[in-house]
Formats: sequence, C-alpha cells, structure tokens
Amino acid sequence: MPYLQSMNAGKFIPEERLEALARHYELIGGASPYNGQILDFKERLERELSAAGFNMPIFIGMKNWHPYLKDILPKIYLKGFRDGLAIPLTPYRAASSGAGYKESLETLRSTSELNTLSYQFIEGWHEQEFFVEAEAEEASLALRAVASAERSRTPILFSFHSLPIHRDPADPLSHYAEETRVASALVAKRLGHLKWSVAYQSCPVSAKGGWLGPGIEEEVRTLASRDEKRVLVVPLGFLCDHAEILYDLDHAAREMIEKAGMQYLRARTVLHHAKITVLFRKLIEKASL
Repeated sequence: MPYLQSMNAGKFIPEERLEALARHYELIGGASPYNGQILDFKERLERELSAAGFNMPIFIGMKNWHPYLKDILPKIYLKGFRDGLAIPLTPYRAASSGAGYKESLETLRSTSELNTLSYQFIEGWHEQEFFVEAEAEEASLALRAVASAERSRTPILFSFHSLPIHRDPADPLSHYAEETRVASALVAKRLGHLKWSVAYQSCPVSAKGGWLGPGIEEEVRTLASRDEKRVLVVPLGFLCDHAEILYDLDHAAREMIEKAGMQYLRARTVLHHAKITVLFRKLIEKASL
C-alpha cells in the first residue's frame, strides 16, 4: 500500500481503488519481484563492464519506491562523481518521457549543490539488434509449447502499456504508437512470423480522455471471433516481471483468453537475457567515446 500511495500521489485515487490494487499483489505472492530483478541485472552489468575494461559504478534510482532517486543522487554527489549516463529501463523514448524520468532527474539535479551533476540520457533503443534478438528468442521458446505444425498459425499479441494519445508531433509521447509498431514488426520479422498484432494494457481506471488502443480485451475478442485456438502474448513493452505482467497478463488476461476458449501462452520478459546485458554495455561504450 505505501508503494501504491507513493505512485499515485496527487492523482486523487479513491482508497478503495488502492485497496483493490493491493489485492493484485496478494494474488502474485504478496510483492513485486521487480527490485530483485533490477539488482540482479545491475550485478551482471557490472561484471560485463568490468570484463570490457569499464570500471564505472552503477546506481539504481526509482521514482516511486526504494531506492528513491531523491536519495541516490546525493549519495552519488558525495562520492565525488559529477558526470554520468542515465538509462531509463524502457526501450521506448516516448515511454521514458511519459514516465517523467528525465524530468524527475532534472528537477532533483537542479536543486542546491546537485546542479553540478551532469547526465547524458541514453533513450530509445527499441530497434537495437540485441534487444530484438532477445525478444525473438524468448517468443520462440514460448512457441515450443505448440506443435511445430501449429506454430506459424499461432497469433502473437505484442503487449505494451497504454499511454494517453498525444497528437503534437513535437511531443515525444506522440511517437509511442509508432515505436511500439516498429519494435513489434522487427521481432516478428526476426521470428519469420506473419500472424501478429499490437495491443495496449494496464490503462488506469482513473484515465480520462483518449488512450492508445486497441486494448488487450478488444484484441482478445477479435482473436476469439476468428476461432483462434491459442494466443502467444509477448510483453514487448516491459523488460522484467512486475504486477503488470504477473497480474494484468498472467491473471486477468489469461482468465479472459481462457474464457474465450483459447490457450494462453506468454513469452518471458528479457531483462535476464544475456543479450540485454551486452546491449547495455554497447550503449554505454558508444556513449563514452
């Protein structure tokens, strides 16, 4: 509940809605595995960088839970560091903007002595080869649960977090739908898979105005109307497991898909994949030149 309250601060979400969200966490084991996965990735990336001769420290900073960005930046400053790289843990530039990572860092950095900290942002790597390959390999592994003759006929549903629709071309958020489409097409091409579509999930109950669609519910109904026997959900918008995977997909979407008479399959998220570690090392190497 403290995390949900922190994440929704200022949004005037009713207490009963927060309690309903808290029950989602109970259904996935009482807590999100997110932090543990991020810490594991940090350790693997440190080893990868060290082996390549890059002896630079790595810090984790979060907006809505420990370790809070507001607590990490002063520690970085006190250690004497002044110039760094910042990598939001989303492949999509628009999603990074939507989450306000850069704005949060800039707001904190501009206060008191922290204004001497300087960060170069590395964003928008959804077209990078190692990311596409890792996603395609996980999708291919999931398809092994299907008889070989049926794999090419199994529809793939690439799932992304929905965001509000922005029509101003100057706004980075306006490019999100195109980024999701490009990433999906690249992964499908790598797989040699022609039967795929894009859907958006986890639109907040409190959302007002236009949000990106089709929603995953709508796309599932479309697939069921075509008498599909199964669907492979690839959470291409998410790097690692958390409530939006373990509840929104593995619980809510699975129940919906199975009620529609289809088999639910889901590809693993890719932060654990060795190619993602290599990708980050290459992004850091390029930015450090």
